[in-house]
Amino acid sequence: MRLEIDPDGGSGVLRGEPNRSATITYDLKKDWTGPLVHPRQFHPVLMPEYFEFTGQNALVFPRLDTPAKRVALTTAHLDFTQLPSSWALATSFGAGTSTADRCQVATVSAAEIVDALFAAGDFRLRQFSIGRRRAILAARGTWTFSDDDAIGQIQKTVGVVRDFWKDDEFPYFLVTVKPYDRDRGTSDGSESTNAFWMYLSRQDSFTDRLPQLAHESFHAWNPHRMGLRPNGEPIDWFAEGFTDYYAYRLLLQARVLSVASYIVSLNQALRRFTPSSDPYVRGRIVALWLDAKIRLESHDQHSLDDVMFEMVPTRDQPLTQERILSTIAPYIPPDARVALEAAVTNRAALAAPDRVPSVSGCAQRLLVDVPTFDLGFDLAASRAAGKVTGIRADSAAYAAGLRDGQILTGRISVSNNDSQRAALFGIRDDAGEREVQFFPRGQPVQVWQYQIGDCRNGR
Repeated sequence: MRLEIDPDGGSGVLRGEPNRSATITYDLKKDWTGPLVHPRQFHPVLMPEYFEFTGQNALVFPRLDTPAKRVALTTAHLDFTQLPSSWALATSFGAGTSTADRCQVATVSAAEIVDALFAAGDFRLRQFSIGRRRAILAARGTWTFSDDDAIGQIQKTVGVVRDFWKDDEFPYFLVTVKPYDRDRGTSDGSESTNAFWMYLSRQDSFTDRLPQLAHESFHAWNPHRMGLRPNGEPIDWFAEGFTDYYAYRLLLQARVLSVASYIVSLNQALRRFTPSSDPYVRGRIVALWLDAKIRLESHDQHSLDDVMFEMVPTRDQPLTQERILSTIAPYIPPDARVALEAAVTNRAALAAPDRVPSVSGCAQRLLVDVPTFDLGFDLAASRAAGKVTGIRADSAAYAAGLRDGQILTGRISVSNNDSQRAALFGIRDDAGEREVQFFPRGQPVQVWQYQIGDCRNGR
């Protein structure tokens, strides 16, 4: 038996006798040093006090390069009996603190094993329910919020998504919460099988991550219960952008988000919409426009919700752009279909709707001049070289003091495509080590924005 790994790692070929079982053993090692900061959580996090990893970054598994291979059922036997007796165990397939919880068996799709979450260590385990379904919070560290506060927010956020779909066929749900090695300013989270993992800076707010929790929860239907997506199919505008639209809209309707916070988030996306190729941004604004268009054409008898609901019963069909557009087509007139297709295929512009769905009588649209996002130098080349590269003399970065050749010392903060948030770079040159901060603003363009008046939540 021989395993051949390609030079970059990550994939290989196992060669052996045909029709014989193969056993692969290996040691999983931490492949980074220094403090736990973004984006190191995407690697296996292996600490003396705990570990957390996913099937994607830690398990050896057959290549799942076709839809059939992804949905094929497999049985995984998970043995954690050698863990320290004081450790708690929390995985996509169960959680507990006793030795009886250390062996788990899961018969699920191959993709669900690969997408699974595995954590153990000095976690506090709290069992609760989302509606009538079991859930677990696995938390470690000290926060500005209590475990009870986090549980209440999870219940409300995940619950509103399940209520929207009128579907709670989830016998188990795990949320893990761990601290980054910094006090504030960084947070991230992601979906796994039956789970959501979250990292926060020690003094950050749990509430700020709720749109992401709603987003990842919504993915259980879009796209996971809408059919298999062919490789390379260009539907991120729908799978990610429409999901982002609903994450914020459902939190608004559940009064988790205020109208003011909702409009602020919409305005941020609208400022980025015209020049952006980001499917999250473009898809969210396309969904906003489409939801309003369907409501207007049907005199509020239909909405984008009807389209989303129709996608689930037809999940036996491949999830393609053609199928999505054909499902939408009966709800809008021909000229709107042309505008929609141009927006999702050619990044054509769309006007913000006059009325914001789910916001009653408070948001007025207007065109305003907003600076484009312009960092003023080549960030990718600078990261690769470890020093500032390609600085332009007419840029805000140059005016703030950045120059070609300055060494990047590791501190970089950039909100991609957002000219309203300051960029910060740690540099070192002949004058010493310091931080340079500036607003990455280029030439202004006209964009739609909403101005808030007398707001009340509505449908």
